[in-house]
Amino acid sequence: MLSRWLGRAKAAPSHAEYIIVGGGSAGSVLANRLSKDHSVLLLEAGKSDKGHWDSWKMKMPAALTFNLADARYNWAYMTEPQEHVNNRRLAWPRGRVLGGSSSLNAMVYIRGHAHDYDDWARSGATGWSYEDCLPYFKKAQAHELGEDAYR
Repeated sequence: MLSRWLGRAKAAPSHAEYIIVGGGSAGSVLANRLSKDHSVLLLEAGKSDKGHWDSWKMKMPAALTFNLADARYNWAYMTEPQEHVNNRRLAWPRGRVLGGSSSLNAMVYIRGHAHDYDDWARSGATGWSYEDCLPYFKKAQAHELGEDAYR
């Protein structure tokens, strides 16, 4: 698969200090940061949403269901049988496009519960308590009523 991709690449690199597999949110940010001082190859199985006749669907939150049903943009994974839902297998959409699952998010943003972050910190994940993460949550959002203790 890599050889097929490199054959179509605009400029196939002959050397890379880092190879990152997956051009989702984390992979893209990591590649960007590493590329400031290193050579980086970012591999993404999916395409960019730019240039497709229906790329407007990737930019319109209400079109999420079109993207979830399109194998060009969604890996369409299924979970293993889940005990607490009568052993059903559930759809687990994952982005197959540059930007990863963030490109399939319908502009929905939900913070995790404070208790979860605090559990991580108690388990040894230094810097991951809710209080530690709150400044980053605030930085990632804006509200028409301005900032308060929560936003």
